[in-house]
Amino acid sequence: MNKRFKPQYLPHNDDAHALVEALAVELGLTLKSSAGAKHKTILASFLYCVQEAGVGAYLDWSGGTTSQDTTGFSFFPATGAATVVKVRTKLVDAGYVILGADLLARELPAELQELIGEPTQRERKRDINSYRINEMPLLYDPRLTSALFVDAQRPHVMVNKPEKYTDRVERKAANIKAPKLSWDEVYGGRQKRRATAAARAVMEMNAYWAKHTLTLPATNTDRAQLFACATRIYHDGSLIAGGRWYGGWTNIKSDKRLHMRIDDEPICEIDLNGSQPTLFSALLGMRMNVGETWTDVYASVVERLDAGEEQTLLRKMVKQVIVEMLGSGNCNRNGPASTKPPKNPDEPQLFFDTDYSKQMYLQIQRAAREVFPALKHLDNKYNNATGFLSYHESEILTLTLLRLKGLGVPAYGVHDCVVVKQSDKHTAVETYRNVIRDYVVKHQKANNHPILNIEVSLTIEELNKDKVKLNGCYE
Repeated sequence: MNKRFKPQYLPHNDDAHALVEALAVELGLTLKSSAGAKHKTILASFLYCVQEAGVGAYLDWSGGTTSQDTTGFSFFPATGAATVVKVRTKLVDAGYVILGADLLARELPAELQELIGEPTQRERKRDINSYRINEMPLLYDPRLTSALFVDAQRPHVMVNKPEKYTDRVERKAANIKAPKLSWDEVYGGRQKRRATAAARAVMEMNAYWAKHTLTLPATNTDRAQLFACATRIYHDGSLIAGGRWYGGWTNIKSDKRLHMRIDDEPICEIDLNGSQPTLFSALLGMRMNVGETWTDVYASVVERLDAGEEQTLLRKMVKQVIVEMLGSGNCNRNGPASTKPPKNPDEPQLFFDTDYSKQMYLQIQRAAREVFPALKHLDNKYNNATGFLSYHESEILTLTLLRLKGLGVPAYGVHDCVVVKQSDKHTAVETYRNVIRDYVVKHQKANNHPILNIEVSLTIEELNKDKVKLNGCYE
């Protein structure tokens, strides 16, 4: 698979800076002033791609001028399409990369290409530009192995185009990324003020993170990864739907993330237990039927079921049913969204195309409505997980990150999870809980819902330590 070029990396250590400077000198590019800052990002990103893909690999590197969405460079804050194309042209002229179509034309006569059915050079240039990385002395410099580049210049805000729940499920199953609105549709339309405000918060955190990089240490097989930026991605063409923070660390599995460090100190993760049904219920001011205190709200659903399934598996089934109810905005679904085996062979299949499995699904659904009466207020327009819930969840995380920053605590987010240094965990727990409590009450008052103060249940997880679960309760 080709490596896609994105202008979002900066040199981090001395070897990375030295290589960027050497490449700039060779190409006749300045690294001074605002133009130099753009050149530095592009050259660092190119060298990072070489590190990841290797000499001889291909880069998908669009011109950035024919599209304003994810295939272009309009959203990337460090540079623009014109500068990217200028620097890439210099890399081509110097022999660092060659356009795939030009390479084919050089090695295979046009008549032979036509004879064997290969697309013509002109036809290939209509596709995304694919460039091969060529052998060059600088790319064999030993410092390229030890150079570190930090992921620091991602787009601030992006908005997915509207789509139905079933279309979203099919797209994700096919591993297709959501199509995005253009720059003008995000920042130039009626949502301009919201987009600008959202971007401002991201820029504030990015600037702070640059001084407190989140690092996944090197292993025997992989070099260190460094992160200092995120993108807020909204749904359904709206700045009041979704808005979660996505960075290079958010797709890393939790057990691997626990090895990360901030300021070279070990981290911990603070998760909101049962976040979706808990927050949805709290925002509507509706009490959950989970007892006076709780740590696992899903267990209250499991207790109501008359099933012979193993308890751990049954809990996963309960969680899946609730996720699908919230995601589709339908508390009376006819059955599971899918009965296909999971892509990950290590994950158990939860539901099957059988009458027993369907009845089990419906039984769980009924029990879930008893435990979380708020689920009866779901709808497929906005009052669901992809719109209403994910928006408020991400707003809570945003306020938490900014408040912790004000306290001098660098924190990163993973949806409903806050990542901080272990030495900051008590401050982070108190802050996260306070933000949730204040936010929920404010929302309840603004929407004339019953006022219900909640102390949420949290889990604290650290490397090589047992999880610590903090009880939730109503005050």
